[in-house]
Amino acid sequence: MRLALAVLLSACALLGQQNVLTPKEKADGWILLFDGNTLKGWDQGGQSTWRVENGVIVAATGDALNLRSAEIYSDFILKIDFRNGKDGNSGVFVRSALRGQPEVTGYEVQICNDHATFPTGGLVNTVKAKPVAPAPDVWHTYQITAQGDHFVIVLDGDTVLDARDSKSKAGYVLLQFNKDKKIEFRNIKLKKL
Repeated sequence: MRLALAVLLSACALLGQQNVLTPKEKADGWILLFDGNTLKGWDQGGQSTWRVENGVIVAATGDALNLRSAEIYSDFILKIDFRNGKDGNSGVFVRSALRGQPEVTGYEVQICNDHATFPTGGLVNTVKAKPVAPAPDVWHTYQITAQGDHFVIVLDGDTVLDARDSKSKAGYVLLQFNKDKKIEFRNIKLKKL
């Protein structure tokens, strides 16, 4: 009984922590792409736009610059928390090539409520999402599934896009920063499929 209680309390404590995998996530094959302390496993091309503050990856000033994962991924589920301001304009690129525009060589999952054609949740220049307007200055969670040509985008537990496109089968994950548009990310987890 004591052991079961200790395990339950430990699991509850982990659920409230940021940038950690639960025992179930570990058993299910999830990996942590951000350790909460460093940018290890990410590349910003030698510049210093991105930094870690209080367990969060932040970009707020400097030139527009994407932060790129060290590895290439093909079929996966990506969970990521983001927070931006009222005039925010960012995105999460998936399956993007090393060179070229990442939204052209791969896919950009939009984080911009004010984008005229592809607002938050859509795959920029590919498929519109159902209309959403996540509140600024609070944390939101994307779950992005890319399997073959099938993409499912879930925002805060609500499926906003379920579509197919086959232009890219594998590539990097990138986090987008646009000049003077502060963006924050945390809890970046991936499960290969």
